[in-house]
Amino acid sequence: MFINVHIFMSQPFIFVVKPKSNSVTYLNMKTLIKKPFFLALIIFVSAFLLTKTSFAYLSLSETGELIKEGDYRVGVVPQLLLANGGGNNMGVFFDMPVESDINSRFMIGGGNTDFWTSASVKWVPYPDYEKQPAIGLRGSFTYARDGNANFYDLQATPIISKQVSSQWGRMIPYVGLPITIVHSTISATLMQFVIGTEWVERKDFQVGGELDLNLSNTTTALTLHVNFPFDGNTGFRQ
Repeated sequence: MFINVHIFMSQPFIFVVKPKSNSVTYLNMKTLIKKPFFLALIIFVSAFLLTKTSFAYLSLSETGELIKEGDYRVGVVPQLLLANGGGNNMGVFFDMPVESDINSRFMIGGGNTDFWTSASVKWVPYPDYEKQPAIGLRGSFTYARDGNANFYDLQATPIISKQVSSQWGRMIPYVGLPITIVHSTISATLMQFVIGTEWVERKDFQVGGELDLNLSNTTTALTLHVNFPFDGNTGFRQ
């Protein structure tokens, strides 16, 4: 017996081909989900598709610092997966200011997850000032494709960071709590805890690293980022 599944926006159904008669029977999805066996099968397959993707690409890779008006920044984000068999990802990004307290980021990448692209907005109403740390919130939308599965991710990330002086120069330690709703065949909620730091002693580039700890439905990863700042008038900052 051959079983196939077709899902359309208006009318999902399964068709079954009976080998002796070659007849085709169409079963409406609404009818199937009322049957315990088929409901369990649908949930199992959907969960399997979600767990095949590590979602480690949903990292933070930035602090609560903001780019000044007229400036912009490009960078690379290599990532090493530390669980679930390992692997790696690589992304590139472009940052630009929107308002005095808002920056945006556009990112594209691939690797262990075949492909993803994202757009995010970071709002920092409380900047780093005297003893007060920078406190902000980043919201993002990500589309990812892994194998034959498509993923649509909405993420909200509280960020706290503070610039400090050290024996290696100026550093910006930061923490974040990315909370992501992933929609594919079913929806799932993912959560990470991020702790990292960024070295900002040089004007021509900055280097950062973070540990992305799995709290729920994702994986643990080590993520680096290298920023190259540009002045809107003079170009690459040296």
